[in-house]
Amino acid sequence: MKTLLSGFLLFAFFFANGQEPCPIIPTPTVYKVIQGEYDLNETLSIARNEMPQNVYNFLEKELESQFEIALQAGGEQSNLRFLKIRNVPEGSYSINVGNEVVVTYSSDESCLHAVISLLQMIHGEHELWMIRKSFVNDSPKFGWRGLHLDVSRHFFSVDEVKRFIDLMTFYKFNTFHWHLTDDQGWRIEIKKYPELTTIGAYRDSTVIGHYGDSPRKYEHQKYGGYYSQEEVKDVVAYAAERYITVVPEIEMPGHSRAALAAYPEYSCTGEENPVPGLWGIFDDIYCSKEESINFMKDILSEVLTLFPSEYIHIGGDEAPKTRWKTCKDCQKVIKENGLKDEHELQSHFIRQIDSYLTEKGRKLIGWDEILEGGLSPNAAVMSWRGEKGGIEAAKQGHNVVMSPTTYCYFDYYQSGHSIEPLAIGGYLPLEKVYKFNPVPSELSVEEAGYILGGQANLWTEYIPDMDHLEYMTYPRALAISQSLWCTQKPSYERFLESYLAYHETFLARNNVNFSRSIHLPEMVIERTDLGINVGFAGATKSAEFDAEVSSWLINEYYSGAVGTGDDNRIFIGREPDGNTVNYSFKIGADMFEDTFMYSLKANADIGIPIELLTPPHPKYDHNGSLNLVDGIEGSMPWKGSEWLGFREPKIEMILDLETVKEVNGVKIGFMDNNGSWIYLPETVIVEASSDKKSWREVNGSDVNESTDDGDFSCSFNVETRYLKITIGAMELIPEGLDGAGNMPWTFIDEIELIYAEK
Repeated sequence: MKTLLSGFLLFAFFFANGQEPCPIIPTPTVYKVIQGEYDLNETLSIARNEMPQNVYNFLEKELESQFEIALQAGGEQSNLRFLKIRNVPEGSYSINVGNEVVVTYSSDESCLHAVISLLQMIHGEHELWMIRKSFVNDSPKFGWRGLHLDVSRHFFSVDEVKRFIDLMTFYKFNTFHWHLTDDQGWRIEIKKYPELTTIGAYRDSTVIGHYGDSPRKYEHQKYGGYYSQEEVKDVVAYAAERYITVVPEIEMPGHSRAALAAYPEYSCTGEENPVPGLWGIFDDIYCSKEESINFMKDILSEVLTLFPSEYIHIGGDEAPKTRWKTCKDCQKVIKENGLKDEHELQSHFIRQIDSYLTEKGRKLIGWDEILEGGLSPNAAVMSWRGEKGGIEAAKQGHNVVMSPTTYCYFDYYQSGHSIEPLAIGGYLPLEKVYKFNPVPSELSVEEAGYILGGQANLWTEYIPDMDHLEYMTYPRALAISQSLWCTQKPSYERFLESYLAYHETFLARNNVNFSRSIHLPEMVIERTDLGINVGFAGATKSAEFDAEVSSWLINEYYSGAVGTGDDNRIFIGREPDGNTVNYSFKIGADMFEDTFMYSLKANADIGIPIELLTPPHPKYDHNGSLNLVDGIEGSMPWKGSEWLGFREPKIEMILDLETVKEVNGVKIGFMDNNGSWIYLPETVIVEASSDKKSWREVNGSDVNESTDDGDFSCSFNVETRYLKITIGAMELIPEGLDGAGNMPWTFIDEIELIYAEK
């Protein structure tokens, strides 16, 4: 973690280190500044025949709409020149800005990338536009640079999808993963099966609020929509003009309730069920019988005529086997084909689709669950449940697109602030996105060659409209574009300099509803020997931000425990055993013209050392063990910044009280949010030791019997320095519960010891 002081001062002066921030994102391989500016207020002349017509049209439109600069046709004396060259790396381009602007490019696509960089280099204001005299040379690192959009949970019009593609173009993404079918809506016209859209494209209600709310509330209105085949062709052509490949996703065998609402005969039961208005995973999936396979092939035969993409995404994720286990047709397929179990049955299902796509000259790609039961010979894997699936597939010689939730799920919260719009959960701030590396370190050089690239995913259960979609996508899309494009990615600090200096203005000029979460003052906590240091950091310019910090208001002031220093930190020390002091802070944020309240409580345990013998899941590991004793209690709706998340059947940790103390019990905050597969653990065992070698059990409790609304407590009496806490979770979620068959999550927030009264 960067120090608090650097967090306050990092953005004070963009040029403090003597290097101007690069205006281009993703950052080019070479950017060299030359003294002077090229004035764009003169007439820009260009030879039309020097570049592809679609790229010329794009440049002309963007210059006019963004800067009110008009292009004029010119010849050899044009001051904006484009030259196509050979014998250079694929996808490369260069820009030389001197007394004229000369662009060289190796392909039509790289010509567009050069134009995008050129547009990003323009700065100034109305009638005073200019470009820094400079030299740029660049080419992409990965061939799959993707953004995904789920239009099933919430529907987006053709114009909105085109807008999404336009914004992708600005940051050199080249793959649009279009999630067209799911439980909550079928969005693509299939002429042979018209009821997929007349029935499957609409639901009669939609859940309001979060899936985990109890009781759930619904909006009882018909909701939906779909794209005609002509509209699909229009979108595909529109993307192709921007050198973006559209990869369709037709989910199978799971996430199929919308299709089965229209054609229930392809399920295991044949029961008629409506299109659900609830998020989650459903037991009713496509049956594995031959008729269902042929149904999917019929659908794909029409999909293939609409999408020229090399890859066709078939989903393959989150397919419960509940129905298959009791289905006579499925059990017959297992027996006739000598399959071991229902996992191999899913592999058998996918292999038939793989063979069909291969015959048609296409390639299958699916989520990493398609590895279960054996990977189909020609399949590629999109790894979302961490890196494991991608690593396994690459080691088997299969192509991989990395899209782990830890870095790539943009439906997660961007900050822990209460002003963030409702999201599915999780915590994925800009800085964490920036850490994404598509190539896992476990792979050899040869194995790494199977990594095609990566993508970020926009699942839209909690993203109902375009403004919200843009808010969740930007600026995080800029961070992931760096990982997918840059040969050598600059530091996060350098990236942030470029973003703040140029790209907030660029996004605003293009009317993007980008998130300003990085400007919110974040409470930053560091462990000390005697307590914690509390400070506030953010990307707001220090001249404005520091003035607010230096005048913060401490509504509950406890003398002796609070001290302020020149580095804008406040020290909060440990309280005597049994005492608790509540603190609240009011911090101003100039950009928001508002103040924000923060609170924590200090007690004898604040900031004590905790050794996590079981590491948290990387997805939910904000601030490590300090998160358990930082005085900030987790709240709902949950955001990953307040909780440590584990996905292990046994969680062990050792608390160091630093001196021998008499302890009468322990309190632990757990989360119970089954809709997100977060369950209370089953047991808590507490052991004591004076030397951290010999342990004796002082309490063993059943969590359900000792928990009140997620707050677990147990009593004992012991004099000790060390306490070991062992938390036992379910191995797998039982049938009939949300996430059945999967390992549950265990979420923990504060741990507080109960001391003997003095």
